[in-house]
Amino acid sequence: MTMFGRHLRPLWHLEPDGTFLNHGSFGACPKDVLAAQSAIREEMERQPDSFFRYKVSPRVADNAIRAAAARLGSFVGTTGERIAFVSNATEAVNTVLDTVSFKPGDEILVLDCVYNAVRLAAERTCQRTGARIVKVALPVPLTANDVVERISDAAGSRTRLAIIDHISSPTAIVFPVVEVTRALKAKGVHVLIDGAHALGQLDLDLPAIGADWYTANAHKWLYAPKGCAFLYAAADAPQPLPLSVSHWHDLGFPFAFDYVGTRDVSAFLSVPAAMDFIAKFGAAEVRHHLHRLSREGAEAMRALDVTPVAPDAMFAAMRTYILPQKRAADPEDALTLMKAMWDDHRIQVASSVFQGHFQVRLSAQIYVDRADFEHAVDVLQRVGWPGR
Repeated sequence: MTMFGRHLRPLWHLEPDGTFLNHGSFGACPKDVLAAQSAIREEMERQPDSFFRYKVSPRVADNAIRAAAARLGSFVGTTGERIAFVSNATEAVNTVLDTVSFKPGDEILVLDCVYNAVRLAAERTCQRTGARIVKVALPVPLTANDVVERISDAAGSRTRLAIIDHISSPTAIVFPVVEVTRALKAKGVHVLIDGAHALGQLDLDLPAIGADWYTANAHKWLYAPKGCAFLYAAADAPQPLPLSVSHWHDLGFPFAFDYVGTRDVSAFLSVPAAMDFIAKFGAAEVRHHLHRLSREGAEAMRALDVTPVAPDAMFAAMRTYILPQKRAADPEDALTLMKAMWDDHRIQVASSVFQGHFQVRLSAQIYVDRADFEHAVDVLQRVGWPGR
């Protein structure tokens, strides 16, 4: 028996009759990590005063949140002093947008595959400040040849902030963020990397990337509970503060993020348990398996005459494919496909319409086998999809 595969499914609460090829959207937390979170919650409720005053308070030097941040920081090439916990990457993006000072005419640069919540947050900032959004068109299928140049050329003298996807949500494309960051910083642009999907999929060294800020969800590919993400700030970058002003706001980054009123911080404190879960298999071994299994899934998908949205080298554990259609794609096509695949066949996939293309995105995971991809391909061959 191989180390990874469907035989690991009992480590999760996933429905036993389902085929889960969409880990990317919301993640899935292992039973062991959920048990660790439950124990933390029980500790909190047994003696709330002690828990909040002495275990997680920023005034306690070795509090549990800072210990979890230090553990996570070591995993991404930095220290806990550069890591603040937030509920999700969207919150982190909003926080950075609030950190940068914008004037009328200033620009926020995003990719056209930007996550919708990030786009909405940037638009709201523009409405409030008079700045404007500049979208970089990266037509799919995408080649790697001119990505850095396209993004850099779109930045002008009024570009104050660039929000760059590390792994794009709709396309699953892995962008060369080191080179992109270097090109943008050379033009005086602040850079935030939206790495919502990257933590656990890629081997991260945040200082080496060189961005001012980096955010990623821990509740996806790191297997932490829902509501757990981090915001990294480089030492020479403007230091963010929480959107909610609370008791310890004057402590600055990252300590002000540790206590923003009474809230359930058990997801943050469960990060060490999630990392222990990965360590049982080996983080590098997990990444290698996910990337290899994703390639095997791509081999199976060729039977459907699909078009990958990018070359093989620009994917990690997720891949997105353009499904051929005989008519123009409609956003409802994606909802129809996802619902039918689950309701009728117990197969979970992600689907979207991007740049007029009807897309399906499939995620590899350590509880997935090649047979799961082949099962999805077989169903799609037999029943088709909207507009086929």
